[in-house]
Amino acid sequence: MKKHYFGKILALVMAVCMLSCCLVACGGKEIALTVNDRGTKTEVTANVGNTVAQVLEKAQITLGEKDETEPAKDAKITEDVKEIIVKRYAKITVVLGDEKKEIEMVGGTVEDAIKKAGYTLDGGITSDTPATDYVKDGMTITLTKGLTVELTMDGKTTTISTSAKTVADLANELKLGADDELSEKAETAITDGMKLTVRRVEYKEVKETEKISFETEERYSDSISSGSSEVTQEGVDGEKEVTYKVKYVDGKEDSRKSVSEKVTKEPVNKIVTYGTASDDSGYSDGGNQGGGSDSTPAGRTVVSKQQVPDCDGSGHGYYIITYSDGSEEYEVY
Repeated sequence: MKKHYFGKILALVMAVCMLSCCLVACGGKEIALTVNDRGTKTEVTANVGNTVAQVLEKAQITLGEKDETEPAKDAKITEDVKEIIVKRYAKITVVLGDEKKEIEMVGGTVEDAIKKAGYTLDGGITSDTPATDYVKDGMTITLTKGLTVELTMDGKTTTISTSAKTVADLANELKLGADDELSEKAETAITDGMKLTVRRVEYKEVKETEKISFETEERYSDSISSGSSEVTQEGVDGEKEVTYKVKYVDGKEDSRKSVSEKVTKEPVNKIVTYGTASDDSGYSDGGNQGGGSDSTPAGRTVVSKQQVPDCDGSGHGYYIITYSDGSEEYEVY
C-alpha cells in the first residue's frame, strides 16, 4: 500500500517537471505575426517570450551578417508585437551623368538611396528604377537630369527643369488646362534653354442686348402735291438678345463669336410718303418715267415707287414705279 502511494507521488512530480520543461522550451502564449521581408509578407506563429531570431528561424527566413530586423534580433516577442520587419543590407551605385556614388544601406527604398546619395527626384531628375522599389545588394540606380526651359506663365518668368520630350509632354507635366496654349506647337521637341510662354485661355458665354435699327420705307400718294413729302410713321429701333462665345487670354478678351440671336422687340419702320398729285396741265411730276419721258400722262398717277439698290454698295440702283392703271416702269438712279 505504501509502495503504491509513493509511486503516484513520483508520477505527479515527473509530470510537473515535464510541463515546466515544456513551458521553458516552448515559451508562453502562442500569437500570430507577420514577417515583412522587402514587401514579401509571411504569416507565422510564435510564443510570447521567444526571440525575433527564433521566430525567423522557425519561419525558415535566413538573415545575412549585416541584415537587421525591427524589433532587434535578440528582442523577445510580446503580445503587442504584430510584425517583424526584415531590413536587408545593400551596397548600391547611384549614377548621374559622369558622377557615380556608392552607398551602403540597411533597408529602405530606391528613393531613400537617391536621397542618401545627395539627389532628389524633382527639378527634372528621373530614375530608371521605380522610387518605391526596395533596395537590393549590388543594384545600380541610373538618374537622368532633365532639360532647362525658361517659362513665362501667369505674369512670371522662371527657369524650370523638365524630363519632357515634347511641348505636349511639358503641358501634361505642368497640368495645364485643356484650352491653355503654349507658344510652340505640341509636337515640337524640347531643347535645353528653350523659351516658352503659356497663354491662359478661358471661354465664357456672354449675353448682350443690341439695337435693331429701323428701316425707311418710301410710299407715294396722289393726295399730296407733287414735290412734297410727309413722315407718315416715325421709325422705332428694335432690340435683340445676342449670345456670344467669348475667348479670354490671360484674363483679357481676345475674340468673340455670335452663337445665337433672339429678337425681343421688333423694329418699326419709318414711312415717308411722297406726293404725286397732278398739276393744272394734267401731268404729275414723276421724274424720268422710262423711255426718256420727263412727265406722267394725264389720267395716270404714281401709286408706289420702290427703291432697289445695287448689291455692290455703289449707291446706285433703280426704282420700280407702279402707276394707277397697274403698269410698271423702271428708273435708274
